[in-house]
Amino acid sequence: MPKLQTALSSFSTLAALACLSACTIAGCGKTASQTDTGKAEAGEVEQPPAPPPLTQEQLEELYRASKARFEATTTLPDDSFAELRADLMRVANEAQDVHLRANASLLLGGMHEARADSRAAISFYRQAQELIPDDPAPHIVLALALSQDKKWDQAIAEQWRVVEMIPDDLVGWLLLGEFHVKAGKLDEAAEVYGAYELRRMGLLDGLTLKRDGEYVADEAERVACAEALAPAVDNGTALALMYALDSDPSPKVRERVVAIMGEQRLLGYQKLLETKLASEQDAEVKQSIEWALAEIERDPIETAPGPVPEEIAERVKAEAKAQADAVAAGEGAAEGAESTETGGDDEQDSPGESGD
Repeated sequence: MPKLQTALSSFSTLAALACLSACTIAGCGKTASQTDTGKAEAGEVEQPPAPPPLTQEQLEELYRASKARFEATTTLPDDSFAELRADLMRVANEAQDVHLRANASLLLGGMHEARADSRAAISFYRQAQELIPDDPAPHIVLALALSQDKKWDQAIAEQWRVVEMIPDDLVGWLLLGEFHVKAGKLDEAAEVYGAYELRRMGLLDGLTLKRDGEYVADEAERVACAEALAPAVDNGTALALMYALDSDPSPKVRERVVAIMGEQRLLGYQKLLETKLASEQDAEVKQSIEWALAEIERDPIETAPGPVPEEIAERVKAEAKAQADAVAAGEGAAEGAESTETGGDDEQDSPGESGD
């Protein structure tokens, strides 16, 4: 969920509610008995007075308090749900900060989704997405809600926006592929899984690739590549992670690799981790190894062929190769054009880069 941009106020929600109660009781310069009598004589139905407006700080505190109440309760009673919904609706409608309004809409969507009200949840998620269209978070939850409602075309369209915003997020590509498969669009699914494979291989290269004995990516980039590979629970990625653990000199990289192994829980990691536990000198890496071994012991996974459905596996391989070739050809053409602009002296030195 996006972070709020305004600072938190120390204004108490209880104080805000107390102010609301005091203002409501006071009425519009009339006593309660005078107001009731007048309405009774006129035959009118009494309407509760509208609550006074809250300051932006009070709205933000109201959102925070509502969020805490929702997260602290597994199943909200109807009266509590109605109260929280009313509070969050005020925030969503009255706050000036679009991020605060979007956060309230996202929470409202989550509350309705928890009660299996997908129609209302989708509506609130759309409202959040319209408020902050450049933030991927509303697109992510909207796509998932649409998929749970089996609105595959809409879910696919929304998930495409997610992968366009964060193209190296492997989970996004896996979800997009899954949506296509469930929609019966296997040809398009092969293209999506091909794109996933291309990015997975790119992350593996970023983690392990060397040139002239030196890593192509620096330490921080290798750590980021390891973290991004967490969703890639397959045997090929597992081999690359084991190679990285065995060969990378950076304790930070090794610690991240071990943490990912613990998340994936593949039984094939166990022997290497046990060996490394005895020889590892860095305390943080050693602690991470102990945790990973405990996770594998708790719930081991024998093998992981990968997320690609078997019926389209061959098409995915072909699609991934075609996309990789297209990328390589584009890079070669760009390098050739740059060489021509600078005089053309290097054209004959790198024929492989142009795709020959």
